[in-house]
Amino acid sequence: MSRTAATALAVLLSTACTGGDDAPPLLDSVVDAVDLDAALGTDVVLYDLAPSADGLPVALVGAAVAAQGWLVPLAGGAPTAVPAVDPGSELVIADDGTPLVVGTALTRVGGAVLPLPLDGPPDAVLLDGDVLSLARGPRLAAVDAGTGQVRATAVAPGPVTHLASMPDGDLAALVTRSGGGVDLIRLTPDLRLDGDPVELVAEGGRPTGLRVTSDGTVVATAYVGEAQEDGRLVTVVDGRVQTAVDLSGTDDTALDLAVIGGMAYVVLSASYHPAELTAVDLVTGERTGTVGLCGGAGAFGALASSADGGTLTVVGSCIDADGPSTTAFVIG
Repeated sequence: MSRTAATALAVLLSTACTGGDDAPPLLDSVVDAVDLDAALGTDVVLYDLAPSADGLPVALVGAAVAAQGWLVPLAGGAPTAVPAVDPGSELVIADDGTPLVVGTALTRVGGAVLPLPLDGPPDAVLLDGDVLSLARGPRLAAVDAGTGQVRATAVAPGPVTHLASMPDGDLAALVTRSGGGVDLIRLTPDLRLDGDPVELVAEGGRPTGLRVTSDGTVVATAYVGEAQEDGRLVTVVDGRVQTAVDLSGTDDTALDLAVIGGMAYVVLSASYHPAELTAVDLVTGERTGTVGLCGGAGAFGALASSADGGTLTVVGSCIDADGPSTTAFVIG
């Protein structure tokens, strides 16, 4: 979710972090699995997984050995062929249901291909209404998703890896410091810095996920070691770190993040740790449940919720004797 994916899901923005009587139940079992290689008749590479407004997410994949891409609706239906996808491209879905592939250019699937101002695939993408916010390194741009017209540009205090919408219209962004470390910053709609950075990781580290709940709680994940064997999940409320949870068993996953109700979900997997979807209570930091994805280790990254928050889709590959197969696991 992409790891940028990154970005705030509509269902997250309609659900308070603190949960309550109306909080959705804990997701605790695999209810379906879609073999994406088999569905397309070739080995594929996952580029991104985007939430859809009317059901299960849509996967953006490419052929491992050919210049071809597809959009795969995980709710069923035939894949849609798209032109070859730049590595690092991301997928977002417009309010009218139009898929947008964001790479070196903006491709409105079934429509126009529009130039983008950052000279390459962005590191972070956020679509909010008709505004597409982009980051490549420290450079930021906001463009009209319909026309490609540039509305604003700015330079962040460090390379930006993730963007998410705040309830008041501002943006949250994760940045890496030149001397090492990970910060959370707040940006105005015209991409200007608003307030002081919040330190999430003091030294080293790499941001991997960012979500914002409807009450403005920011939830982020990051690797904290040079070997990427350990992770951290952090919540930030009113500019202050509220919860920090250390995560072990992260060396075979991109440590992407989803939030549903008062729970954060991450995949933990390592050579010594079976691949599991892990639920973490955002208030207490307690691990409240796991769902096994593989008998052993696996390589996982992208997570996205269904439109109603009733399921969560995780895409990755189990590492077993049959060889890797790109699979979408639906958790309910």
